[in-house]
Amino acid sequence: MIEGNLTMEKSIIIFASSRSDGNTFAATKLVRDNIHESLFLDLANYTVSDFDYNHKNKNDDFMQIIKEILNYKTIILATPIYWYTMSASMKRFVDRLSDLLSTNKGTGRLLRNKNLAVITSYSIHPEGKDGFEPIFINTTKYLGMNYLGCYFHYAGDDKKITEGNLALLSKFIDCLN
Repeated sequence: MIEGNLTMEKSIIIFASSRSDGNTFAATKLVRDNIHESLFLDLANYTVSDFDYNHKNKNDDFMQIIKEILNYKTIILATPIYWYTMSASMKRFVDRLSDLLSTNKGTGRLLRNKNLAVITSYSIHPEGKDGFEPIFINTTKYLGMNYLGCYFHYAGDDKKITEGNLALLSKFIDCLN
């Protein structure tokens, strides 16, 4: 069971990475340290099956996670950039939103007017982040949600780019408020 002090003002962070303590976790911690209270949910602790057109994947945790998400006004997805897109576990989770357009339409409609933001880390600049954000922008449009923005946390070796992380973090925090 997911636990948290639930109010519509607070955010939920859905985290999906191959490393639960890597660069994306560090970026997520920076955000959490600068916003109002948030619930943190690591998809590594849950089972989310691939989307199935026959809807035979009812024995996983997807709907439990969605029911928890519905208690929050702002949903923050946190994923590293792998091969110019989100992690496989985040992609699986996003793919399963299709369930909310077919077998669970009533639940899917409850996502309308909620906010979505994204935290990511990458280490190859600038092409590491090219093309990443439109996936989330288009998903929010399709679901009738509000896209707030993305915090691109650079985790590479270029010190000049790394120094820009704090300014980007500040801008991201502003868009969450």
